[in-house]
Amino acid sequence: MNYLVAMLAALCLTQPALAEDLLKPETVPPPIDDSAASGSLEAEVTHRASGTLRAIYATQGSVTIALGPVAELKWPAMVMPFRIDARQLEGLAVGDAVEFEFTNGEMDPRIVTIRKQ
Repeated sequence: MNYLVAMLAALCLTQPALAEDLLKPETVPPPIDDSAASGSLEAEVTHRASGTLRAIYATQGSVTIALGPVAELKWPAMVMPFRIDARQLEGLAVGDAVEFEFTNGEMDPRIVTIRKQ
């Protein structure tokens, strides 16, 4: 019984910060690099193409374009959707011939710049 009382007294008298000390890092983490904070270590590659606007979905932020071949991607001429910022659609209408630059995200290409031809 004395042993139990001694153990309880020892537990009560010890510092409660032991668990916190285990969670504290022993070293200081390296400073955050500004280029990594932007979400990407390198700039996205853009590609140029031209085509005809087939559909505009301003509320969904997308367009469908019938575009010519994109040699650097080994793409044939095709019709495909692109994500786009609604502000870029000002002055554009279905049927307009356009030139544009886009990034080729995996299954999610996005228009960076677009203008009428």
